[in-house]
Amino acid sequence: MKTPNLQSFKKKSWIIWFAIAIILLLLAGAVLFIWKVSVNMFAGNPRFTLTEVRINGNRNGFWTDKKDQITSMLQLRPGLTNLFSLDPRTMRAKLLREPSIANASVTRILPDTLEIGIVERIPIALINSPRARYVTDAECVLMQKGRCMDISYSLPIIIGLRNEQNFVPGMKAGALKGAVELIELTRTKWPEIRVASISIARRETLICAVRYRNRIGTDELYRVVMPDTGIETSLKRLLQVLEHILETQNRSRDINLFYKGQAVLTMPPPAES
Repeated sequence: MKTPNLQSFKKKSWIIWFAIAIILLLLAGAVLFIWKVSVNMFAGNPRFTLTEVRINGNRNGFWTDKKDQITSMLQLRPGLTNLFSLDPRTMRAKLLREPSIANASVTRILPDTLEIGIVERIPIALINSPRARYVTDAECVLMQKGRCMDISYSLPIIIGLRNEQNFVPGMKAGALKGAVELIELTRTKWPEIRVASISIARRETLICAVRYRNRIGTDELYRVVMPDTGIETSLKRLLQVLEHILETQNRSRDINLFYKGQAVLTMPPPAES
């Protein structure tokens, strides 16, 4: 009595699985058809052949006029490459491997244009020498001076960063943190204080050569010693000391800010006769 039911069940199961297989084959065929249509409409359509590459970047930036170099880097072939054969995310990732590029965007503009936006890192200091091979930005990222925005004529120098032979473009040098913060604060909050150089050779110490422009335009060079932390507090004290020096016509040019609540001033050595 049970055997006919078992055979009937097996037959029904086979029919169900056969129907499922047919449905799957039909779905696969539909996907293949849609893919071929999309290829013909987009990736295989000569109307979408790349003919123009636009670069939007920082004014006077290193990459702004380097269209040929970027085209080569991204393996673009104007006149041959189809816009829809390109992956904007992959191209953006390639651009961000360049140490001097902080951010990038890649956009298709139909029917034949690729627009590349580049935001460059801005150098704020030379490293170890006026003829430095490396510069740093505000995030302590090292860049080759010849492969980034060139404003080296106006930059202060940070000296004392060790093991220069091991520098790699794009590396983040944490030892620069205090010096970089000092430079950034004088650029943004206290522009009347201009940093000429900073030595980080002594542990936890910044030894700075700074110029101070007062209200009547006097430009003097001062040697300032301060901790490499609490930079903003030190700068507030330094500004008070510089104002005091000018108001009292004090001849001190060495300022030590290591002592809490006070600054130690030192007279310059007497001129040789």
